[in-house]
Amino acid sequence: MSLATKYRPKQFDEVLGQQVIIRILERQLAVRQFAHCYLFAGPSGDGKTTLARILAHEINKTQDAQGGWHSAEPIEIDGASNNGVDNIRAIIDSANVRALDGEYKIFIIDECHQITTAGWNAFLKCIEEPPRYTIFMFCTTDPQKLPATILNRVMRFNLMQVSCTDIEQRLYFICQAEHRSAVPQALHVIAQQAQGSVREGITKLERVLAYSDEVTLEAVQQVLGGGSLETFLTLTNALVDQRADEIIKLFDQLELQGQDCRAFMDQYLAFVLELHKFCVFQNLRVTDLPVEAEEDIKYATGVCPTPQESAQYFRHLIAQVLELQSMLKTSSNPRLTVVAFLLQEIK
Repeated sequence: MSLATKYRPKQFDEVLGQQVIIRILERQLAVRQFAHCYLFAGPSGDGKTTLARILAHEINKTQDAQGGWHSAEPIEIDGASNNGVDNIRAIIDSANVRALDGEYKIFIIDECHQITTAGWNAFLKCIEEPPRYTIFMFCTTDPQKLPATILNRVMRFNLMQVSCTDIEQRLYFICQAEHRSAVPQALHVIAQQAQGSVREGITKLERVLAYSDEVTLEAVQQVLGGGSLETFLTLTNALVDQRADEIIKLFDQLELQGQDCRAFMDQYLAFVLELHKFCVFQNLRVTDLPVEAEEDIKYATGVCPTPQESAQYFRHLIAQVLELQSMLKTSSNPRLTVVAFLLQEIK
């Protein structure tokens, strides 16, 4: 069993970063008043299907004479492979037959944005007037692809990307549960690379654990590539201190390690954005930067006499990195493009 499956949340309090949605769902459960159609929309790996499964389980949860709790399983359907008119008609026929093992018959339809227009047209009547004890839960990463006639008839929840801090804490919990040691900064790098996806973060952690018994910065860089906090700080200080030799040396090392310069600059942009936030708020806890590196971060952001001037410097650097990313889209030699562009920042 993969770690993502093993540690998939089974209760609302285990789901990361969706507290507002969870509160609404828990209130509905408390009064036993449910929508007939739900839509969970948001980026990949943020908990859409997990929330639908937990909600379905809680709706149909019953207690037996011995005090044990049981719940009817929802019917899960892949919208990508069951997207035509005939597939939808089969779902409608099933929806019209009341469940025998639970109060409600619940359908969870994943990747629902792949249902065809004809399929949605066939679905519309059932969604408008569903059978009394039937609930549909749709999950999608692309809600804009759903017809307006459908969007107007569902209770929609827009899930947010999970914060780097929350993902990092989840990875630490998994490492403890698996009796593996982990360096906090290494977990931070994995969480950053996950880009808001809990599942992606756990999958990356699993790859590192397959390579090494300990989650170290070296192991993370060997397996996942990209940059570490130390590498990003080195580049930032080289730019601030006008050290062309350090910039060239850094990217020579990245090339020897087989690093992808495009991916590295994507991650560096995220890092510089966090540095800018620190300059503005002067509080590390409002950023996704690790508290353990506070002194190094203060040194790197001490570019100008005042925090306001430092923030202005990092706004300029953000603009430059964005311009560089645009150039990298068509570059045949990303490393050469990056080094040449960054050296222009050296006066």
